[in-house]
Amino acid sequence: MNDDLDLDDARKRYHFALAPEDYERLPFYSALLGQLEHDDVALGLLAGVRVEQRNPMLVLAALQLAGLKGHPVLGAIYAAARGGELEEPEGAARDVLAVIRETPDVIGDELWRSTQTNEPGRSAVIQAVVRELSVTSAAINVIEVGTSAGINLCFDQFPVRKIDDANPLTLVCDDVTPIDRKSPLPDVAMRIGIDPYPLDLANDDDRMWLKACIWPEQRRRHERFDAVVASRPSWPKATVLTGRALERLDDAMTLVDSNVMTVIFNTWVAFYLSPEEQRDYFNDVIARCANNNVAWISVESTLIPVPGVEVDEAAHVRGASQVVAAAPRSAPVLWGWCHAHGRWLERVTTS
Repeated sequence: MNDDLDLDDARKRYHFALAPEDYERLPFYSALLGQLEHDDVALGLLAGVRVEQRNPMLVLAALQLAGLKGHPVLGAIYAAARGGELEEPEGAARDVLAVIRETPDVIGDELWRSTQTNEPGRSAVIQAVVRELSVTSAAINVIEVGTSAGINLCFDQFPVRKIDDANPLTLVCDDVTPIDRKSPLPDVAMRIGIDPYPLDLANDDDRMWLKACIWPEQRRRHERFDAVVASRPSWPKATVLTGRALERLDDAMTLVDSNVMTVIFNTWVAFYLSPEEQRDYFNDVIARCANNNVAWISVESTLIPVPGVEVDEAAHVRGASQVVAAAPRSAPVLWGWCHAHGRWLERVTTS
């Protein structure tokens, strides 16, 4: 093992991989992460990943990918977890760890990838903020930074309910404070995604990787993903630009009608940027909002500082994501906070 690897950093990343509420809901992943943070082989795998992707979710997704590809041990464990039939999560976690110890390359060979959950649940948050920002706009353009397969570019295609129903595309979101869910969403004139490594739902490998990134114990998310794959061909078309945000935002802006408000949004993207890249991206978007018909929605970890916006410590303790918004010709403000996958949303009280 490379002695230069920071195993202590990897241990902390495994330990804090889930929010407190998720540890309670995910017994298999909770047990597995507990095993991984104390195993030198697992620590070395994560510590050896390039820094912008040094996320435990990458290792977890690589494990599930091996299962989806038919690994004799992992296949059965992950299929049982997705089906809600995993009776002994602690024992299953030990079996997974044994695979890692015996054949680490099964996982290591996939760690060149990037975690791209493209979680559609975040569209419940995007819808709520868009309604406020576009109250005087009948139509908008949207530009998603970190678009992956572009699922959230079609944020307006998902019904949002407080209680689940029979529709697999329904997003279940508990609005902790009053949230407008009844006003019509604006028409979307143009949808543009930007991503250095965009994925295509029509590509078998891309589709399998996206499924591997979904936590196996959350059957509802897997059902929704399958429904998205089936529905996406009938949804509005989008333009996807390959590259980093600062490289392609100007290109994206030239494609839209400047007379129509453009909403730029990012959800759990800044986490994968260096501090310098975060600062440059935030400052660029803030300047666009201050001087143009551009609005911004940012849903990111509270560990990521946004210039001019104070981090809410209460939200940080809860493991929440911080929702920041900027209206055209305005500075960004703390809009509220939410679960990282949009399971709940809370609006900051406004005066």
